[in-house]
Amino acid sequence: MPEPALLEQKKSLRRTVRAAAADFYPRHGAASSREIFTRLISLPEYQACRTLFCFVGTGHETDTFLLLRHALQHGRRVAVPLCTGPGRMEARLIPNLDALSARGAYGIPEPAPDAPRLALQEIDFAVVPCLCCDRKGHRLGHGGGYYDRCLEHALFPWTVVCPEALLVPAVPVEPWDVTAPIVVTDQGVYRT
Repeated sequence: MPEPALLEQKKSLRRTVRAAAADFYPRHGAASSREIFTRLISLPEYQACRTLFCFVGTGHETDTFLLLRHALQHGRRVAVPLCTGPGRMEARLIPNLDALSARGAYGIPEPAPDAPRLALQEIDFAVVPCLCCDRKGHRLGHGGGYYDRCLEHALFPWTVVCPEALLVPAVPVEPWDVTAPIVVTDQGVYRT
């Protein structure tokens, strides 16, 4: 059961970071996303992967369309999340970016519900979002637990992406929160 004080810390941090993100992304989001993309494609884990699982960045998140396009153009299989219920998602393969025509429950572009499902053990590398994170790989998401559930038994390498401006000294952590082995920002790469 979550500790009330920890829940309040996370709630407060989410409010603070959402306000900072609302200021950051309109002014710096495109440049930050390009820098993050450049660092992502230089990672050995990405270069070696044949199957990528990546979130679809929208609004006040890192834009991942550059990465999705790059992966598809270089012959990788690409899967993106499809929300299937509260706190649940599945990896679904897309043949191209036009397959992201549907709007999901949170207004995020998703593939059609009949898009081919990808088993997690087929993923070679994953790119995961956050509201903010710290250099130790602790990430704060939107609070639904989607990625924590998906990644708790991950056998593949994965990274969280976050603009350096939204890194925080420490994210409050609960026992079920997963830690990212790699943090990629617009200014560097941190391995945990």
